[in-house]
Amino acid sequence: MILRILGVVLGVAMAAQAAADSLDINLHGDALRATYSRPVGATRGLDMDVGLLHVEENRYDANVIHAGLQVTGMNWSKQGNFNISLGGRAVFVDVEDFEGGHIALGGSVRFSPMPRVGFGGSLYYAPNITSFLDAEEYTEWGLFADYQLLTQAYVYVGYRNVEVDPENGGSAELDDHVHIGMRMNF
Repeated sequence: MILRILGVVLGVAMAAQAAADSLDINLHGDALRATYSRPVGATRGLDMDVGLLHVEENRYDANVIHAGLQVTGMNWSKQGNFNISLGGRAVFVDVEDFEGGHIALGGSVRFSPMPRVGFGGSLYYAPNITSFLDAEEYTEWGLFADYQLLTQAYVYVGYRNVEVDPENGGSAELDDHVHIGMRMNF
């Protein structure tokens, strides 16, 4: 089932253009995330991404599927380079007990104080007003440190926290772990 969902998400993303900008895959003992990103049309600095986070915990199995659109760019300083993106994501969450849909706003930043080394983070948030189905709120944030192993490939270690608040109250923490990953640029 998961492979079928991931295949559909990646197939839709690749149908618009044959060449990908990047593929990011990360995992830990209970979760796997794959995200495919590419530039949109001839507009410089506009990127789209689609992704799937699959989590298997003792308490539940969950899938978080997203499609996003971000404005991206670089900002230079005397201390190093900043890669910044701002935008939004349509997020669908499927947990055993409920389903939630969200329009989350946020972005990410990567700071490179020296060649080949980077540090960064991301944050996406959807309040009640942009959440529907069985959910009231969605929050995802993460931190990472990466190393450019090859010209077009990075390896990294990161931390991710994904939470969704169901309508019936409480909070479901879908992911709260350290993970390892790689990002390949094409």
